[in-house]
Amino acid sequence: MITNLSEILEKWAELYIHLSHDPKKGSKDKAYCEVTTINDQSYFMRNNNSIKSPCMAYSILIDAEGTSSSSVSYLHNIYFMSKAKMVSLAKNAKQDDELGATQQMLMDEMVQDLLTYLFELKRTGKCPITGRTFDQPTLFALKGLDLVKAHWASIPIKYGEWHILGLSIEQLVPRSLCIIPEKYKTPGETAPAESGDPATADPNNTSDPNTP
Repeated sequence: MITNLSEILEKWAELYIHLSHDPKKGSKDKAYCEVTTINDQSYFMRNNNSIKSPCMAYSILIDAEGTSSSSVSYLHNIYFMSKAKMVSLAKNAKQDDELGATQQMLMDEMVQDLLTYLFELKRTGKCPITGRTFDQPTLFALKGLDLVKAHWASIPIKYGEWHILGLSIEQLVPRSLCIIPEKYKTPGETAPAESGDPATADPNNTSDPNTP
């Protein structure tokens, strides 16, 4: 069964200086969240005037493909967002391009730092920053994760002053083709037939039922 990376990603966001995420409810320093997709209805876009920048989000949507009879390929989608600061109302086009490039390079740096962190955590089973050991169910989320061939790219749509970069990581998970009986309801016994039903008659009784 696929497990998500949310707990590990949120812990990284807390430790990473560029994000310095505060998980407390209502905190102004919240820089990590679970979302479905990045659109106008997402948490970050609905709060784009007050949300901390930069920030990151993890999509909980399932994106999977059966690659063989023994495995399934899942795709984890992570988004990094950085808000461009308005320097003045008189910026020219060249300044706009330069400002956007700065945000893109920052997010590219964050992606590569995250991948390095996940690689070390997967290799050692311990947080490379704090030395903390995660429990096995949490570490299981890293099993089959292909961090070498991760793909990331800028999303051309810009929401206000926000620039967005999406990171996709493939994970190969074993596929079970065995039926698990505990997941199914078994048919109950057939209810007894009504009295007088020929199907329940004594097979040794050969008398004609119409004979008085």
